[in-house]
Amino acid sequence: MSQVIWGVNPVIEALNVRPQEIEEIWLHKLQLKGKKYQILEKARALEIPVKVVNRKDFFPPKVPKEANTQGVVAYLSEFRYATLEDIEAYWKEKKEIPLVVVLDQVEDPQNLGSIIRTADAAGAHGVVIPKHRACEVTGTVIKVSSGAVFNLPIAKVSNIKNALRFFKEKGLWVLGLDLRGNTFLYKLDLTIPLVVVAGNEARGIRQSVLKECDFLVKIPMKGKVESLNVGVSVGVTLFEVLRQRLSL
Repeated sequence: MSQVIWGVNPVIEALNVRPQEIEEIWLHKLQLKGKKYQILEKARALEIPVKVVNRKDFFPPKVPKEANTQGVVAYLSEFRYATLEDIEAYWKEKKEIPLVVVLDQVEDPQNLGSIIRTADAAGAHGVVIPKHRACEVTGTVIKVSSGAVFNLPIAKVSNIKNALRFFKEKGLWVLGLDLRGNTFLYKLDLTIPLVVVAGNEARGIRQSVLKECDFLVKIPMKGKVESLNVGVSVGVTLFEVLRQRLSL
């Protein structure tokens, strides 16, 4: 089954990184200019089929009615998930201190897409999600990530605990973001090889996964709300990691 994606940046990223997986591109002729015309030219150069729609309404198949397509839709072969070994190979290829994000049952596609985009921007080497009771990579996730899903390995695993044990065996430390943590984020040395674990929007990290964490960390807060959105929490953490590593 093909994967549908939409939006200028996601389609450009797909063309740049995984053009061999694109089966067809639809473009709205009434908006065909700038980057969209560049998409047309690049797709034709790569011999990817392009359908230019010359009518006022632009509703390609499988695209949600509420989607803001920007006049660009692409159909790809089913999203290709990475393996944990691919993530390891990626940090070794870049010769960098490992940084991996593991999400324990994050369900909202907006959150998943935002976290993947942030992970890419902060220089993470991969994102791990569970196969069950969690959001997977969808067209909405790809759009929200602005195509970042094509820039770093994303693994889907059947057991989060085993994934954490895999990274521990490779020398990584596991940091869990949890309100019950007894250490503030900014008090830690985050230049070590690191896995950042974040949990479900409502339930947080499951108890069985918490047991695999080497330390639990909380973000200092001054206002009246009890917690931050999971995407914001991960973002704050990853950019603190980046800040510390850039100062090495």
